[in-house]
Amino acid sequence: MHSVSISPATISENAVESAPSGPLPPGSVCLFAAYTPNGNLPPYTCFYLKNLKRCGLTVHIVLSGCSVITEETRLFCNAQAFTVWHRPNGGLDFGAWRFLLGKNLVQTAPYILFANDSVFGPLAPLPPLLRLLQADTRPAWGLVASRAVTPHLQSWFIGFSRATFEQDAVQRVFSLPFEDMTRAEIIWHGELGLSVALRSAGIPLHALWSDESSPFARIFPTNPMHSHWRSLIRSGRVPFLKQELLRDNPFALSEVKNWRSIIPPQCGFDPEWIETYLSQHPPRSFRQKSTRKGRLLYKAVSISNYFKC
Repeated sequence: MHSVSISPATISENAVESAPSGPLPPGSVCLFAAYTPNGNLPPYTCFYLKNLKRCGLTVHIVLSGCSVITEETRLFCNAQAFTVWHRPNGGLDFGAWRFLLGKNLVQTAPYILFANDSVFGPLAPLPPLLRLLQADTRPAWGLVASRAVTPHLQSWFIGFSRATFEQDAVQRVFSLPFEDMTRAEIIWHGELGLSVALRSAGIPLHALWSDESSPFARIFPTNPMHSHWRSLIRSGRVPFLKQELLRDNPFALSEVKNWRSIIPPQCGFDPEWIETYLSQHPPRSFRQKSTRKGRLLYKAVSISNYFKC
C-alpha cells in the first residue's frame, strides 16, 4: 500500500480552512453520511464539510434519523452550495450512501469520496494530504488501511475513480440491502466486503497510513484509530479523532482523557466542539465488551507507537 507522511509543523493560524484547494479533478463528488436525529449539523461536522469542499469536491449530504432539516442547517448548506437530504435511520453509513447513489449524483464524477461524521477534524489541511496520496491518479484510496480481520481501507474516508466505482464487484456491494442488516453484518459486507471486492477485481488499495507491512500487526492486528490515535495525528498523516474512541474508549486507554493536548492550537478546530458532544453523548454500552487481554494489547501498542513518532 502507498504510504506517505506530512509534517504538522506547517500548520499556521486558520491553516485548515485556508489551505489551497483542488487536489481532485473538477466534478469530483463527496457523498457524506451524517446521523442527526434533530436534523441539525453540529459545528464540528460543518467544519469538516467546508474542508472537504476545499478539496474541489461537490458535496452531497444525507441526514439520517430525522424527519425535518433545521433552518440553520439549510442556510449553512445553501451558503456552501451543498445539497442536503434527510431519511429515516437504517443501514448505517452504507445505507445512507446507497440512498444518495439512488439520487443519480455521481454519473459523470471522475472521483467519488465516501465520508461520514464519525470523526472529529480535520486537524491539518486536507488538500495537501490528498496531493501526497496522489488521489487524482489512484483507483482506490483512503486515509487508513488496517489488517484487522482482513486487510481493508477504513470506510469513514474512502475514494474511488469512476472506473473503479463502476466495477461490477463494487456495484454489487453498494446494491446490498444494508437497511435489513445488523451493525455487524454491515461491517462484514460493507466495510470489509468492499475492500475484498476491490482486491478480487485486481484493484490495488492505497492509503496514507497502513499497517500492511507491520510484522506485529500480522499477528496482533488492531484498529489503528484507537491503538495508534496519538501517533497518527502527530505524524500528520491522519488528522482525525474517532468519536467512538473519545466517547466510549472501549479498550480503556488511560491517555485518551488527555485528547485536548493533541489538537494543534492554531488548526482552526475548536476543542469545545468535542466537549459539547461528549456532554450530550454518554458512553455506549457494548454487548461484547473488550477483554483484559485486548485492553493490554491496545495499551502496549498505543504506548509503543506514541514514542516512535
